[in-house]
Amino acid sequence: MLSVNKQIRVPELLAPAGDFEKLKTVIHYGADAVYLGDSRFSLRGKAGNFSGEELKAAVDYAHEHGRKAYVTLNIFPHNKDLPVIEGHIEFLKDVKPDGVILSDIGVFSMLKKKAPEIDIHISTQANITNSKSAEYWESEGAKRLVLSRELTIDEIRQIRDNVSLELEVFVHGSICISYSGRCYISSFLASRGANKGECTNSCRWNYTLMEEKREGEHMPVFEDDRGTYLMSSKDLCMIEHLPLLADAGIDSFKIEGRMKGINYAAGVTKVYREAIDAIKNRKFNADKKAISRWLREIAMFSSRGYTTGMFFGSQPDDGYNSDGESYRMSHELVGVVLDVNGASAKIALRNRLNEGDEIEYLLSAPDASELNEKTFIVEAMSDEDGLSVISARNEDIVFMTVPQGVRRNDLIRRKKEFKGNSPS
Repeated sequence: MLSVNKQIRVPELLAPAGDFEKLKTVIHYGADAVYLGDSRFSLRGKAGNFSGEELKAAVDYAHEHGRKAYVTLNIFPHNKDLPVIEGHIEFLKDVKPDGVILSDIGVFSMLKKKAPEIDIHISTQANITNSKSAEYWESEGAKRLVLSRELTIDEIRQIRDNVSLELEVFVHGSICISYSGRCYISSFLASRGANKGECTNSCRWNYTLMEEKREGEHMPVFEDDRGTYLMSSKDLCMIEHLPLLADAGIDSFKIEGRMKGINYAAGVTKVYREAIDAIKNRKFNADKKAISRWLREIAMFSSRGYTTGMFFGSQPDDGYNSDGESYRMSHELVGVVLDVNGASAKIALRNRLNEGDEIEYLLSAPDASELNEKTFIVEAMSDEDGLSVISARNEDIVFMTVPQGVRRNDLIRRKKEFKGNSPS
């Protein structure tokens, strides 16, 4: 928690760093801390992740920019994994992360013994749903608890009343249909264990019904005209309710998404950064225009629709269940600003871009909100030899004039042809 005074609790903004580019992106857009990991020991094994010296370089980069870095070690290991984990713990002593996120009590014991100087964060996979569990972990020396996603705000407040260690919750991103993510669907259907970082997101698949004696005859179970997605949850979005969580005693607001792209990572981090700053400056509830703008911006990034999860207790079924339209978004990534020299910028494209296209700049500066909502026409582009470019493609490097305020590492995006969805 970033302390301001006794009356205001300003939680840390914790953002996902699935690879080095995402780490740099979320730091650029205002994250106070990042979480990252080695794919061998992380529940996001399919993210880009870090290994060996890359992990150390990533933690060093965060520290050089005044941010914290937490390393994930949250798989549920089997006996064959223990020697490798032991070696990884030895390596982490040199990496010097600000904390290690874990869920297995055996790994907890190993880390305490071999690297007592490293703070331990207990993962949401440990299913902490009550104050007695919280008290136990505090008595064992844990520094932070990532609370279960099944808790209401009132239950969180009760836990806070009984412990003094740090509390963290997810405030945005995908929600697993299984209890705090402890899922076995992927293991049974695809022989890939979610609890070892190999989840195939089987809950997002479209399912049909097949009667035992009519093999091969698939009958739809109608939910809507897209199919049946009974296990696919809407995504979490608590942007409108952050002061309630801060008041309940939360020290860290966590964004899910190590496997999402940099467009998502940048935009969501930026919005939550502004919201947390509004809490700090006592302006959150006073500026209704800002809240409306945050909701519009959140709708620009990939989602399955939004829900407030279980923070306010049980909701109607349609408050959780996705309609099957995966990854809706209203805007797409165009490129990344590599450098700015006066009014000219060097752009690494991630999509096609043509002269005459209408684009937007996603600026990280707090006072750039008006520019963030403006669109600009690409009047001219040139390549690295100074030759005019009419149409450029993904991975091309181009130069073009940018408005004042655009900085290195800012993203460029444009509106897609179809409309996105709004949080509700």
